[in-house]
Amino acid sequence: MDWSSDGFHFATAGEDNQVKLWDMRKRKAVYTIPAHSSLISSIKFIGNGDFLVTGSYDSTIKIWDGLDMSPVHTLHGHENKIMGLDVSADCKSIISASFDRTWKLWGL
Repeated sequence: MDWSSDGFHFATAGEDNQVKLWDMRKRKAVYTIPAHSSLISSIKFIGNGDFLVTGSYDSTIKIWDGLDMSPVHTLHGHENKIMGLDVSADCKSIISASFDRTWKLWGL
């Protein structure tokens, strides 16, 4: 899970291959996205919550629009499941680590 910088929203992901965006003011999920074809291992907001990035056991990283949760881009490059990812402090890069024993630095 990860908190948005607005302090009201957080995103969760897991074994059901879905992302859920929660609004604490409403105390319920406001979006549910069938995001990947396999378990989602990592989720992070980018910047002020304008975008969301997810990594999955399906070997892809997906970037989502933070407002309407529509897909923006899919990153391919790992040969095995994504085990973790993070976003740089300046929001210009994503780093991912995979079960294929590699890490990749992606420019935004």
